[in-house]
Amino acid sequence: MFFVGLLSCIGLKAQSLDLKDYWQDVDFSDTSLIASKAFDDKLVNFLYQYSCCDEERFDSLSISGVRIILEKAKINMRMYEYILEFLLNGYSTMGKSQVVDYLLNYPMLFEGEITMDEGLRLDSITEPYQKVKVGAKAPDFSGITIDNKYYSIDGSSAENIIIVFWSTDCEYCHDFLKSIRKNLNLNSDYELVTFALADNQEEVMVTIKKMRLRGYHFYDALRWEGKAFLDYHVTSTPTVFVLDAEKTIVCKPYDWNEMKQWMKSKN
Repeated sequence: MFFVGLLSCIGLKAQSLDLKDYWQDVDFSDTSLIASKAFDDKLVNFLYQYSCCDEERFDSLSISGVRIILEKAKINMRMYEYILEFLLNGYSTMGKSQVVDYLLNYPMLFEGEITMDEGLRLDSITEPYQKVKVGAKAPDFSGITIDNKYYSIDGSSAENIIIVFWSTDCEYCHDFLKSIRKNLNLNSDYELVTFALADNQEEVMVTIKKMRLRGYHFYDALRWEGKAFLDYHVTSTPTVFVLDAEKTIVCKPYDWNEMKQWMKSKN
């Protein structure tokens, strides 16, 4: 959520950066830059530069840029750790799972270059993302839905489960959920499970009824601190996960177009 707030505050527009020169005035050994506004703004600019590209080009260009900045940052592991966490937060919020998965491999660090303590600190940064990356087994969740039904992810026999974290005041979330309802068979092919952010449960129930959404719907007054939000490391809405019959995360679509592309590749 920090990244979203920072991005909205500085109001950046997408721009192409000369990556070879972009970091030349930065002393990566200077830890006073960590969490400074000027440096954070520079990182956001870096994250946002390819946002108008198509998905494949965005991923490839972003990964190339990540390699450049982390190669420079590794001269100071405190700086590397800070930038890694910032990039993970940013690209995760943007729904760029391929770039996130690349970051989870600690780019530009090689065996023998870091101490055990440094490795443990890196592992603590990436652990929440490792648990919900594509290919990982999805965290289980069980509980009582807003209409008093018991549901368990691990106990489901569905061939595919779509998990959607959404907010009642998010129109983009509504559009995504409506696309799911209109285009997927929620009776047999897919099972829908949602976790809502709202002022109260009644608001969720009214909104679900208006959208005529079949599925299992949850509300937790703890909001972002609710178990499902924490277990799935959700930092923005909508956040979507697609699970297969073995409860493996097979897709994390950012929007309906990405969902369609995944379904097309599946078939």
